[in-house]
Amino acid sequence: MVYKRMLAACMAAALLLGAGCGQQEVQEEAPTGTAVEVMSVKPGPMEAEYAVTGKVTAVNEVQVFPLLAGQVLTLSVSEGDKVAAGQVLFTVDTSTVTSTLGALQQSYNSTKAATDGTIASAQIGVEQAQLALDNTKALFAIGAAAEQDVTRAEQALEQAKMGLQQAQAQQSASLAQIQASMDQITTQAALGTVKAPCAGTVTAVNVVRGGMASSAQPGVVIAENGKIEVMASVAEDVYANLNEGDNAGVLISVWSDEQMDGKIGALPAAANAQTSLYDIPVTLPSDATPAIGSFATVTFYTARRDAALSVPTEAILTGSGDERYVFVIDEASGNTVVRTPVKTGLVSKSDTEIVSGLAEGDRVVVKGQSYLTDGSLVRIVGGENTDETAETADGIAETAEAADGEG
Repeated sequence: MVYKRMLAACMAAALLLGAGCGQQEVQEEAPTGTAVEVMSVKPGPMEAEYAVTGKVTAVNEVQVFPLLAGQVLTLSVSEGDKVAAGQVLFTVDTSTVTSTLGALQQSYNSTKAATDGTIASAQIGVEQAQLALDNTKALFAIGAAAEQDVTRAEQALEQAKMGLQQAQAQQSASLAQIQASMDQITTQAALGTVKAPCAGTVTAVNVVRGGMASSAQPGVVIAENGKIEVMASVAEDVYANLNEGDNAGVLISVWSDEQMDGKIGALPAAANAQTSLYDIPVTLPSDATPAIGSFATVTFYTARRDAALSVPTEAILTGSGDERYVFVIDEASGNTVVRTPVKTGLVSKSDTEIVSGLAEGDRVVVKGQSYLTDGSLVRIVGGENTDETAETADGIAETAEAADGEG
């Protein structure tokens, strides 16, 4: 029995020792090197992108100034309202203008009454002179009056007629002067009613009911016909690569989470005098209705390559003297990298064009490159050859499990 127990103990120790050796062998076979992800360089279309912040504005913004300063009595619109041409926007108090209108009307009436009396008297004088002339001619016909008497009667009639004409002219002049003053006041009073000069959308209201309206500031601003666009400013180097009609990406986050396709409008002939930047208009799709004043991210595409070699921008590292370089898998060894200087070109949102330094098919490290040096040992765990790496890892796991089972 003692012999059997000793034999069992020896066998158990041998099994444990074998298991331990198996685990040690698995650990020794575990992969070494820095874990990296790679990608093969391939030619493809690429566009350089330049993103700036813009703002939604009206294509044609009409500023409505009150032509008569005064207190705002009524206000019938607010920002965002749709208005029609001729619609009343607000009214201004005209009492200071019309305060003399009543006195002028009274003066007009009294002047007319007085001159009407003068004209009536002159008319009677003409009638009497005409009657005297008729009687004198009758007497002259029967020899009872001389020719000189007829002449004097005719002269008296002409004088009476001239007196009537003068009375009528004086009345007309006096009344016209008063009427002109009344018309002027009426015209000024009409300016107190401010109307929309065009149809569109109200984008700003700078007056309040009970406040004061000034002819120096627009009371209301209207986007004519509701047409809008995005205005973005760019530097000269970007402006030089833009053309009217080119596509531009527009993202207005407060209106939609999706970027829409816009079109570059007519380019300005000169830079903005205040900012030294070029203000670029971008038209929006007809179904886009963001609020005027909303901020937008505008992406301009300044150049295009149909078959450019490119890599993710994050794969490119910067050395001394602004040297650009990447790490490329050494195909001879398969598990080491070569530090490779590159010359870059276009830059898009995520990728950078490689003008020289790489060839089609080169496998570039896109993750883990910051931990490498020239000749570093690597193991590919992502990107290309991921399946092969997974199979190797599965084999290692199976070996370890087998060893544990034997133990």
